Amino acid sequence: MLATAKKALMPLLLSATVTAVAGGQQKAKECEVDEGKPGEVGRAMLALQVAQSAPKPEDAQKQLRSAIASLEKADKTKNPVGENFVLGKTLVMWMSQPNVPNLTTRGALGYTQNPQQQIDLVYAIDSAFANVEKAMPECVSQTSAWRAQKGWVSMINDAISQLNAEHPDSAEMLAKRSLVLNPSSPYAYMVLGNLAQKRSQPRQAIDYFKQTVEKSGADTTYADLKRQTMLAAANLASSAAENATGTDKAAFLADAKWGYETLSQDPKGGTYADQARTGLATLASASGDTAAVKATYSQQLSNPASYTFQQLLNSGVTAARAKQVNDATTLFEAAYKKNAYHRDVLYNLAIMYLNGDKYSQAVPVVRQLVTVDPSNGENFRLFTIAYANEQKGFNEKIKAYNALAKKAKLPKSIKAYEDSARFFFDSAKAVADSALKYNTIAEGFPLKVTFNEFMTQDDKATLGGSVSNSSDQTQTYSVKVDFLDASGKTISSQTATVGPVSAGQSGRFSVTGTGAGIAAFRYSPLVDPATIKPKS
Repeated sequence: MLATAKKALMPLLLSATVTAVAGGQQKAKECEVDEGKPGEVGRAMLALQVAQSAPKPEDAQKQLRSAIASLEKADKTKNPVGENFVLGKTLVMWMSQPNVPNLTTRGALGYTQNPQQQIDLVYAIDSAFANVEKAMPECVSQTSAWRAQKGWVSMINDAISQLNAEHPDSAEMLAKRSLVLNPSSPYAYMVLGNLAQKRSQPRQAIDYFKQTVEKSGADTTYADLKRQTMLAAANLASSAAENATGTDKAAFLADAKWGYETLSQDPKGGTYADQARTGLATLASASGDTAAVKATYSQQLSNPASYTFQQLLNSGVTAARAKQVNDATTLFEAAYKKNAYHRDVLYNLAIMYLNGDKYSQAVPVVRQLVTVDPSNGENFRLFTIAYANEQKGFNEKIKAYNALAKKAKLPKSIKAYEDSARFFFDSAKAVADSALKYNTIAEGFPLKVTFNEFMTQDDKATLGGSVSNSSDQTQTYSVKVDFLDASGKTISSQTATVGPVSAGQSGRFSVTGTGAGIAAFRYSPLVDPATIKPKS
């Protein structure tokens, strides 16, 4: 199996600290609301302005109560838009005050009528601004800015925290309430999409992710969120299509194609665009469209020097999955030139050499592979495959030279053919011994190290994996990892202790290396292959 990263689903450990807009937004020219009439509205607006600059919460709250009291007395027929605009702003300010719950009493906010009656600030703010938006649609940009103040920011961040803490009911409640307060933001849809995905509801999750993309629009603030969510929707749709039928399958495939095609054409898409092209290739491969698959990596194939290591590696995997061995080999060779110590490119290149009957070329690549990943028997099995096939080639040559010797008439010619046959016999025996040796190692490994994560950033890298104990006793392992740059130089080293691991079980580990330029890793052998004996 080729070494490649799994499809990226929408992560469930999100961090989205949303920045609130400034309190005193300047009115757009087309939104001209009179906030000075009647007098009660004007006095409320003045109290609100004082509250915004108050040095202490208690001073701000005194002014906010004064503003509510003035608005309560105002004639509702004289300037309903202005009154609702100031009311909405005042309630937003109340929502941002410390120790003021969203569900409180009217009296706590400054109302004198029905002071014990409960009031939900979320719905009260929405009601006030909805009246403004209905009467003056040109003011939506202004009301939207106020809707997205501190109270909403805290609510949506709480929803994300609850999602991360595996509290789905609380996360859903907060996300949906945040939509009442600020329906134009993409974050709540993102949370709801994640919840639906966790609940194995792909159709609902995809629809929420598509709404996240729609609400993100062209705002550069949401650029990465938009790309991430679009890729999540496409990946989820692609996976769901595999088990769907009829119209459901067609709908999932259409969603996957939409996400992948849109992202693949994004000039600033980066790794998201790369993953989208891989997704497109997967769809094309599933439909048997070889030409479409090749189109997804044709540029990398024609000009590999212009692409990054990861882009070439991903394209090579795409070609290999489509059984385009020559293309995959070329792409993996190009990736190898950029990073000759990356475990995945070494493994994939070795596989392609074996698939392409290039057994002698595979051997040095496998030799380098086991220097970076020395405690996985599957790597040594590649030696067995290469040497066993070399033996077949030598045997064919022995047979051919012996046949020529029988047909030859001159003693000199007969001797030459027989000498050649003996040479290849010796060669065949040597590779047969090597094949047997490495098969013994592959079969007898008492453990297996595997990896499921290797993430690099500007100044650090994280490696995660597991150690499987195939011995008959509980073991504790020490995994010493060297983090390397593309030239093989060690940037930093870390050691993880794994275990105790019971017989037949696995133990996980994760190590982080610091330093700029980390591009690969290697670890010290957990067992000496020379000590492995044949299984009895």
